[in-house]
Amino acid sequence: MPMKTTIKIRMEPQPKMVVFVVDDNKVALETLANDLLNCPEIEAVHTFESYAEATLPLFEEQPDVIFLDIEMPGKSGLEFLNSVRPRITFTFKVVFYTAFSHYMLDAIRQSAFDFLLKPYKQSELRLVIDRLMTEDCGSTNFHNKHLYAMPRKIAVQTTSEMLFITPEEILFFNYSSIHRSWIITLTDKTDHILKKNMNAQELLALHPTLARVNNTCVVNLMYLMAVENNTQRCRLCPPFDSIEITISRRYFGKLREHFDML
Repeated sequence: MPMKTTIKIRMEPQPKMVVFVVDDNKVALETLANDLLNCPEIEAVHTFESYAEATLPLFEEQPDVIFLDIEMPGKSGLEFLNSVRPRITFTFKVVFYTAFSHYMLDAIRQSAFDFLLKPYKQSELRLVIDRLMTEDCGSTNFHNKHLYAMPRKIAVQTTSEMLFITPEEILFFNYSSIHRSWIITLTDKTDHILKKNMNAQELLALHPTLARVNNTCVVNLMYLMAVENNTQRCRLCPPFDSIEITISRRYFGKLREHFDML
């Protein structure tokens, strides 16, 4: 009789995360800490009621993830991150944890990995944990990523809602004199009117691949295929190649510099 061969596949244990939670609201702090401890992916949770309490342990423990309340007495979470940034020699991910939705845009611009709105649902926390594990799948630890890794999604405030989109979904922004506001056109060819106090510099800050091509248009360079020499017409990649966009001389040189920096 032929011998049976048994192949044993050794499964590497999935790394677990050490988590910091910083929040001046003791009830919210303990609730999140307990929920995190119930997640099998979490090795340990350390809690702090102020940024000052968290600063020294941050450098000593070097956590994988920090759940950070944005608005606390004395300074904001964004200011706290900026204050420790020059001294950081390891990598970690930031999840902003707040009851104030108007902080979302600032949080994502600071390259937070994700955010939770108080009060959160268990399913929302689960999505964050799954993302944290998926992003690091295959790595032996959580310290080989960039400190503030670019978020998977960015937030754009429209007149009716907050859009959460990937950079790849942005085709271009166009200023409308009728609406007196910028309009974002997505790759699904839908248009969304942005809130009126948004300006071109704020749009450019959303992602490095966004570039201004004239006074009324900001284009996602992911979809720019060519610029015609004679007409200065921007030719976008199919299926968007029928869209007419012209680059002004003022921005043509800046566009070349932009490509050099990407």
